[in-house]
Amino acid sequence: MAAPHFHKERLAELIRREIVAVIARELRDPRVPPIVTITGINLAPDIRNATVFVSIFDEKIKAGKAIEALNKAASFIQRLVAARITVKHFPRLYFKLDDTMEHVEHIHQLLKEIHDDVG
Repeated sequence: MAAPHFHKERLAELIRREIVAVIARELRDPRVPPIVTITGINLAPDIRNATVFVSIFDEKIKAGKAIEALNKAASFIQRLVAARITVKHFPRLYFKLDDTMEHVEHIHQLLKEIHDDVG
């Protein structure tokens, strides 16, 4: 059973690389900033759907609009990436904002406040 898991990880990495290339070179939407980081891809067990986690280092309002634009362009991105990667069923792409860095910053701030209160 190790082979399917390896296949999913490898496929997710190939998809991630190609999505980054499409966004950087071929997507022409002013709502999507030039620097978009794909932090991960969660493939469904049947590989029919993929959640693409995106981190955007911009204001919260702009990040929401960028995710909305990416989801509207998902079929365009999917078509270009599917042409570059050969798989039996290419997953449908869904973009979601990854706010992990905000959580990390918030925890760091809380720990700093605790340290200041104790010290």
